[in-house]
Amino acid sequence: MSTFQFIGYLILFSLLIDSILRLVLLCLRALRSGRKESPESEPVSELARGCVVLIAARDESGTIGSTVASLGDHLREWPGSSIWVIADRCQDDTAIEAARAGAQVAVRSDGRLGKGEVLAWWLDRHESAWQSREAIVILDADSKLAEGSLYAMRKAILAGADAAQAFVAPDAETASGRLAGWSEVLMQRIDDEARKHCGWSVPLRGTGIVFRGKVLAELASRLHTLAEDLELNVLLAARGSHVAFVPEAIVYDPKPRRMVGAARQRARWLQGHLQVLRDYHREILKALIKGRRGTWFLLWPLMLRPKILFIGLRLVLLFISPWIALTGLAMDMIYYLAGAAIVDNPRRYLLDLLAVPRFGAMWFHSFGIVLNHMIRRGQRGWLRAGR
Repeated sequence: MSTFQFIGYLILFSLLIDSILRLVLLCLRALRSGRKESPESEPVSELARGCVVLIAARDESGTIGSTVASLGDHLREWPGSSIWVIADRCQDDTAIEAARAGAQVAVRSDGRLGKGEVLAWWLDRHESAWQSREAIVILDADSKLAEGSLYAMRKAILAGADAAQAFVAPDAETASGRLAGWSEVLMQRIDDEARKHCGWSVPLRGTGIVFRGKVLAELASRLHTLAEDLELNVLLAARGSHVAFVPEAIVYDPKPRRMVGAARQRARWLQGHLQVLRDYHREILKALIKGRRGTWFLLWPLMLRPKILFIGLRLVLLFISPWIALTGLAMDMIYYLAGAAIVDNPRRYLLDLLAVPRFGAMWFHSFGIVLNHMIRRGQRGWLRAGR
């Protein structure tokens, strides 16, 4: 086999492996969905030392106050807990608004940009705030929790998990926003449920994360890209840590209302994704070599994204290798059509699938934003999505 043939087969394999793994997860979820979970023991109240609910915010005046007030109503679920807001380089009243709503506020006015850098700064400057606590819960400035979510996260930590991920429920008003939200719902209700039933780690999703403080402090000093959740996934996998899925804990995550905001949000993620592939290839390889099956089912789907790009490449492949392209597209179709039996509103879901071309156009817009930033010498910071 020549080098060019090997490279060609490698590309074809990469275009199919994501669809194969997701189809396997769909089958695993279907096979195990009928099995009853073993009852979990109740956490011992005497062990409760509280958690820190931590929010990194930049120019979130008008949003952060209602978020903090809402979260304050849930603190009774994890006795001894407190809310901290990191006001990072804010030029508005974020710090004042958060303090008035009842949060403790840390103001950061200098240092390197990026959410990971902000978390590392707070962990270093405010050790006394988290070292005596059981865990740190990371939320976004506009996150809202369902009743009982903190209690469910607490149970996961007391059960021994290094980290845990709540169910992130997208809140979207536009077709493109809902389509992105449906994709996230399927990845949790199919992929993460299957991983949970198999005892495998699930991916972190940026918000609704709970960490043991020492574990987060160990990893946070290495965070430097625009995709800190993907960085943490890679580092945890290389470390051999288990990330539990806690679907009983629900975090409501608003999506940008405007197309340009959604495109900028995805551009930020895509830029960070490329940074992770560049800077963590050794850790990824280490995790795949030393990890078990669960690691392969975790990292490959995370690395082979965005999904819309690989679907588009398969359409191009129709003219080169139609059987391979059609096989991949058929597996994708089975996965997404199966989603209609899982989501809460199947009719709305199927109608929103018609917006796939518009969703693809949004991703192409995101690619353009990333290329523009690369041309402008790779500006780093918080690519704000807007609302």
